[in-house]
Amino acid sequence: MLRKIWGASLWVKLTAAFAFVIALGAIGVVVLISAITSHEFELYVTRDSARWAQWLAPQLAVYYASNGSWEGVDQIVIGSGGMPMMMGMSRAQMERMHRQMMGQMPMMAGVDMWTGMGLRVIVADTSGRVWVDTGGNLKGERLSSAALAQAVPIDVDGRRVGFVLVTPLGSGNTPEALFLQTVTRAVLLVSLGMGLLSLIIAAFIARQITAPLRRLAGAAYRVARGDLSVRVPVKGEDDLARVGLAFNRMAVALERQRHLRRQLMNDIAHELRTPLSVIQAHVEALIDGVFPPTPENLRPIHEQTLLLRRLVEDLRELALAEAGELKMAQDDLDMVRVIRRAVGSMRPTAEQKGVTLQEDIRGATLPTRGDAQRLEQVLLNLLSNAVRHTPPGGTVTVRAWQERGRVYVQVRDTGPGIPPEDLPHVFERFWRGDRSRSRETGGTGLGLAIARRWVEAHGGRIWAESPPGQGAIFTFALPAG
Repeated sequence: MLRKIWGASLWVKLTAAFAFVIALGAIGVVVLISAITSHEFELYVTRDSARWAQWLAPQLAVYYASNGSWEGVDQIVIGSGGMPMMMGMSRAQMERMHRQMMGQMPMMAGVDMWTGMGLRVIVADTSGRVWVDTGGNLKGERLSSAALAQAVPIDVDGRRVGFVLVTPLGSGNTPEALFLQTVTRAVLLVSLGMGLLSLIIAAFIARQITAPLRRLAGAAYRVARGDLSVRVPVKGEDDLARVGLAFNRMAVALERQRHLRRQLMNDIAHELRTPLSVIQAHVEALIDGVFPPTPENLRPIHEQTLLLRRLVEDLRELALAEAGELKMAQDDLDMVRVIRRAVGSMRPTAEQKGVTLQEDIRGATLPTRGDAQRLEQVLLNLLSNAVRHTPPGGTVTVRAWQERGRVYVQVRDTGPGIPPEDLPHVFERFWRGDRSRSRETGGTGLGLAIARRWVEAHGGRIWAESPPGQGAIFTFALPAG
């Protein structure tokens, strides 16, 4: 049974757990209320019995004074009418007194009045010898000192002549026992009713709680089958709502990754098609004798081969960086030296195009940790793009500074800038703002994507800005060493 419940749905598990807790609570309430009621009622009956004993003592003293002994007192006490009449009370008066002292319960009919009232009367002389025992067989025996200590003394003219002890009878048919049984039965029925109602409410609540999980499970199955467009409805701000939001974000990310993967495959196929077509055309021309195999005719084949090699190498670097498997040195280095090497390498290209390349480095040293060769390549990618987009007579400025535990490097050009709609895409694979540029003039389209991965692998970040009329600004920040 437990295995079936454990293997059932979460709704069944929650309902079973609620049922167990409710049953445990109901049993605890019944036991606790019964114990408290029995204890308190026992105290009440004990006090009531003491009042009966105090009431009987002077009446028994009158009997002893009249007879001079306790002979025949049992017939008076146990008899059906002698004791009330001797006390000047009728049975009806006795019953009224019983109701006042014991509540509204009537006396039970039986062998004698005291048994019907659920009381046991014991009368003993000064030696402890029992003369009357309405609820037992102690007559003729002696009471213990402990029992005599609880008894009420009977005095005649200042002389102790005996003791009277009144205790609850202890039978299951007494009014006290019937009262306790009634209370216990009522508490049990109320507990069962409230427990059943609580279980129905708990089952409803459990089903409401698990409803989002069932929808989430159904959506997960659809995602597993390839339907990445599925979303789960989210209501509220509780933990289940946050799980739903996380699932929706995951589905969006998976759908985007699938789109990017397809786009990447299409882009790679497109990027490979052009150089392969050029190579194929030139080789076929050489085979057919259209072109003689001269160095001039072989040069385009060599250039396209170099382009293919650069494209494959860039794709490999990007794949390693995205998988977190790119090996990078973690050396102490000075970004000032890295910047000056990159600027020195790019200066001939800039001068050939008529672009001024200048530095604005704030600080003698800018210490950080990382791979100097990779960071130099990042800077060369940024400088190459800036020089390519800056018209002759323009300026490319490399700024660097340290602030709040970060080293900042910025490349700013005076070119036409980047349109606002293109800014979010500049670090994507194969992206070009100018779609008409060829690979010979525009590179592989992977430089900025690789630069972003390399910077992130160093624990930094890179971003692009393009204020209107101020060209393009690329900035990356690294932890200071």
